Amino acid sequence: MAESKYLIKKCTLIPNESSLPEDKPYDLVRGVAAIDYYEDIQSPTIGMTVTFIDVDQVIGREGITGGEYIDVTVLDGDEDEFKIDSTKQKMILNSVRNMVTESNKQVATLEFVSVESIVNETARVNKKFTGNVSQIVFELLKGGNSTTGSTRSKESSKFLGLQTSKNLDKDEASNSYTFVGNLRRPFDTIQWLCPKAQASTNSFGFLFYETLDGYHFRSIKSLLEQEAIPYQQADRPIEGNKILQNNLEQTNDIGINLRLGMYANRTLFVDIENHTLKEVDFDIDKLKDIKKKPKLLKDIQKHPSRLMLKINDVGVAQKGSKKEDTQPESELDVYKNKSYIRNNLLFGYSISISIPLNTTLRAGFIIDLKFPLKDEDGDQAVDEYGNEKTNDPSGRYLISRLRHLIGGGKGETQLTLVRDVFTA
Repeated sequence: MAESKYLIKKCTLIPNESSLPEDKPYDLVRGVAAIDYYEDIQSPTIGMTVTFIDVDQVIGREGITGGEYIDVTVLDGDEDEFKIDSTKQKMILNSVRNMVTESNKQVATLEFVSVESIVNETARVNKKFTGNVSQIVFELLKGGNSTTGSTRSKESSKFLGLQTSKNLDKDEASNSYTFVGNLRRPFDTIQWLCPKAQASTNSFGFLFYETLDGYHFRSIKSLLEQEAIPYQQADRPIEGNKILQNNLEQTNDIGINLRLGMYANRTLFVDIENHTLKEVDFDIDKLKDIKKKPKLLKDIQKHPSRLMLKINDVGVAQKGSKKEDTQPESELDVYKNKSYIRNNLLFGYSISISIPLNTTLRAGFIIDLKFPLKDEDGDQAVDEYGNEKTNDPSGRYLISRLRHLIGGGKGETQLTLVRDVFTA
């Protein structure tokens, strides 16, 4: 782990709302050996583990088995504060595991998850929704406070959503959708809606994920258009943000891409209502925001390399309405195919880096990497115009996964970065 100053100012277990009156907060800070916090743009929840040296054997004595909230405050080397508040972020103790006794001391791993991930396991979407996709996502998270104009009945009015108080950062979808929940879990429903959402004309692909700042329902296009944070590989001290270690994982494998149907695919949609089978072909040339086309043999690039079979789920109409009021079947099929390709393209190239602990970064941020190219004398190489030359991995990347590792007097942030090789 790289050297990086930090200070664990607070780490306290807080009894939840159903706890007994005599239950009191317990200060863990004296026994904290390590903290591992993580975010992922492909995950609807954040997570954290705390390695705790139980000097006072409080876990068994106080009956700590799970369900408690946690308050954590860490100050990094730049005086930035990493804070998890039991009234805002609300992370709950999910498990106590790896209990080891050494020299009359117990070492335990405390696993914390977002409280919504627990609520999600018992919540079911049991109503009908209609309206803008982004607003439906809002209602699924907040519970009945959106402007979707959802049709309610005695049964459907029981749906309260996840009732989260966390912020929702969302891009507005340009299309509407109507569907019945069919008793799916809220997070499953939102993930199911992502490929059905269109950001704008010829812009597809939505992601739903959580960071320390709350929940995000964002289009891939808007994420890639963010201002970038610069980081540089350096073999000597530099001013600004520096890369400590990197591991290139170039995954632009043509064979794998063909198996995934990244260049062209064919989806067979089964219409269980009309007992029909419909073929929908799609290829990468139809994505208008692709700036750089793959260079394959023409016959290979245009021919579908993956066949998929899906049940047609175009949505349902309002009672008494015409079938034409639902999402047009042809439009929705194209949305899903374009979203599928767009999501696969996003993860076409990846790199893992380690940097000094930076608690201000979030999954979904853009990083501009710079790997300087050296000349024969070992100095920064420049072109004929005096511009610094860089190696091929340099450029803009999206933070796909983020981990803050704190412990042993050291701290670092590990990032998994992805880049679309055809739009870079």
